[in-house]
Amino acid sequence: MVQEAIKFEEGWSYLQKGITRLIRHLEGEPEQALKTQHCMELYNTAYHMCTQNPNYSQQLYDKYREVIEDYTMQTVLPSLREKHDEYMLRELVKRWNNHKLMVRQLAIIFGYLEGYFFRWKRINSSLREVGLIYFHDLVYHEMHSSATEAVIALIDKEREGEQIDRELVRNVIHVFVENGMGSIKKYEEDFESFMLEDTASYYSRKASRWIEEDSCLDYTIKAYL
Repeated sequence: MVQEAIKFEEGWSYLQKGITRLIRHLEGEPEQALKTQHCMELYNTAYHMCTQNPNYSQQLYDKYREVIEDYTMQTVLPSLREKHDEYMLRELVKRWNNHKLMVRQLAIIFGYLEGYFFRWKRINSSLREVGLIYFHDLVYHEMHSSATEAVIALIDKEREGEQIDRELVRNVIHVFVENGMGSIKKYEEDFESFMLEDTASYYSRKASRWIEEDSCLDYTIKAYL
């Protein structure tokens, strides 16, 4: 793109093609990932648009948020809603990792906004933080209860002697922690409290079953040794 005046529609059309390519790659379609050079070309386009017409900064910021919201609502959430149990957990982990990658690359493309527009508007969050909040508000908020139930169900299976995918459990817990945006409060409230409650309930039921089925000696051995 040359450094002559760029109309918003023209510049956005060019940016949108690059963003569409990024999303197609994330969705596993036959599309090459954005290379560093291409990202910088997209950045330069956004930069020239904003420096030539400061009013474009607000429009580009609106587009940045619109891209993330539309992708999340139209693609990410439907893909999660149609899956259940362990399949849903795998999709949640995949979607969170894809979201982080998308936001990281979009933050490069729209990076000029942080250096000028954000200071002018007194926006304290970074582009990355703004992008990640969309996942929290639109995806995590809806899915965390189902994810907690699914993880606890897996752990209960392991307690009964079944083999489970422990790496999947760890990855889902990371989703809880990372959506706390620097705080573990979300993890504690949305997962840990329910996990502790289930653990207490599980061993209470198990102890009751032991009392009914085992001799005093067998119960003592199980409970205290």
